[in-house]
Amino acid sequence: MGLTVSHGAFDGAYSAFNRFRQFVMKSIGGSYPPHKDINLSETHWYFGDGYSTETHPGLTEFFRHSDCDGYIEPEMCGTIAKELQVILPLVIKLEKTEGTGGGHIAAQGGFVQVLKYFIEGSEEAHKRNERMEFR
Repeated sequence: MGLTVSHGAFDGAYSAFNRFRQFVMKSIGGSYPPHKDINLSETHWYFGDGYSTETHPGLTEFFRHSDCDGYIEPEMCGTIAKELQVILPLVIKLEKTEGTGGGHIAAQGGFVQVLKYFIEGSEEAHKRNERMEFR
């Protein structure tokens, strides 16, 4: 069992999607649970400096969305794609120092490639005016 996100955005284990979001968050200086810092709440995620729910609604939706069901509206998919595209160089840089990950992430080409798939899937949903579905 695992997570499939429509439009080819993601297909893999729930744990792989969680590791993916952890890696993306780390690339922008934040923390996504489970945290290495035991002082952080395991039920919350934290943006790095320069990012907030107000300034980055697409990233907020990406990190806040359920990892097992629901959907994201087409307009928000466009916002997500744009904001993830901007931070792609940060993910590339982090992957060079920390590696491509294991399991489903590595099987799909690493964190950078998985992020590219998610960006492309978000763009496709936006372009087609379709919801991106998590199932």
